[in-house]
Amino acid sequence: MTHSYRRVPGVSGGSERTLGVRRLPLIAWVGAILLMACVGNDPSGPDQPGPPSGLAACSSTPPLAISPVPVTAIHEIAPLGSLNPPGHTTPTGHLYFYFAASGQVNTTPVPLVAPGNIVVVSVLRQTRTGGGQPAFTDYAITFFPCADLQMFFGHVTTLDADLEARVADAFTAGCRPSYETGGFTYQQCVAAVELAVAAAIPLGTTSGPGQGALDFGGTDRRIAPLGFANPARSPGAGTQFGANRTICPVDYFAEPVRASLRALFGRGARRTVEPVCGAVMQDVPGTAQGRWYLGTSAQDDRNLALVHDNVDPAIGAISVGTAIPPLPSRVYRFTPAMSGRVRTDFSLVTADGSIHCYDATDAPDRVILLQLLSATTVRIEGLMQAACGDPATWAFGDGAVDFER
Repeated sequence: MTHSYRRVPGVSGGSERTLGVRRLPLIAWVGAILLMACVGNDPSGPDQPGPPSGLAACSSTPPLAISPVPVTAIHEIAPLGSLNPPGHTTPTGHLYFYFAASGQVNTTPVPLVAPGNIVVVSVLRQTRTGGGQPAFTDYAITFFPCADLQMFFGHVTTLDADLEARVADAFTAGCRPSYETGGFTYQQCVAAVELAVAAAIPLGTTSGPGQGALDFGGTDRRIAPLGFANPARSPGAGTQFGANRTICPVDYFAEPVRASLRALFGRGARRTVEPVCGAVMQDVPGTAQGRWYLGTSAQDDRNLALVHDNVDPAIGAISVGTAIPPLPSRVYRFTPAMSGRVRTDFSLVTADGSIHCYDATDAPDRVILLQLLSATTVRIEGLMQAACGDPATWAFGDGAVDFER
């Protein structure tokens, strides 16, 4: 594919900028004037970019018309709210496009294309080391289809050669301090760019060896903020594209693409409960249900989620990070009870002085004690025993940990 360049009017003083574009017959390029912006790999982060200057506001017409990956290559799409502690201890705010069944690995790279006329504002290169595994590098691409809607792809395995050439030099100046989460060390370098990309233009590949799913997420500054119990703890709080405006990106596709993608929601089984796209916000103020925090770190490793499964909301889920030593970091699932104090649905656990006990169906050697101390504090402890037993014996010991909203 050949390249061409065109000059566009500048922002002020009649100056001009050179904007690299790719020529493609019958597909129009976004002609907006683009500004450099701070960038991040996830729209929910605190340094997410704003919309490019001159980009048109979103309208009622869906801005996306092409599936970013071949629909026939998608095995299933994990709804919003996935739990994968410790890196994703609280409900995840993006979708996972899987290309193989759970427990299987897809070994064929899947082509990734622009799902509509978009403006790419950042490309993040991420190198993961540690965890007893080989070093691994992949990418995230943040883009705007229109000024009110920010979206991103994560776990892009390779960049298209043209895109890679345009961002390579910018990575050098955009490296951040490394950090640890989920047992791995990450080094991120960000290229702030201004690239108008037409629908169906290749962006790179995803999946293949070493990578199982494509992340796809977004935020819409037009929607009302989600009702987190403590909005200040929501990533990007107070910004126009923070996590409290997380959306289901599939809802922004025109038909029939939207319907074909909606039919794939699930993981191991299809989600049939609306919203089939899942929910990232499950907080119920005044109860134990929702996300809980330990400390002020931006990483999710030491947090706690008392929520419901993102595929089958009838299943309760205790998502444990690394802060409760007797409980290995994982998700403990159970069938909630709507009365009593054993496996009580979290929305019914209030600060009434009662201790509740949970014996997860998939952890026969442990039970979990839980008490809501106040509207903003929950106490939890894991015990090495096979059943809850007599409620008269339930008491917290030295292993109890308090989490805050």
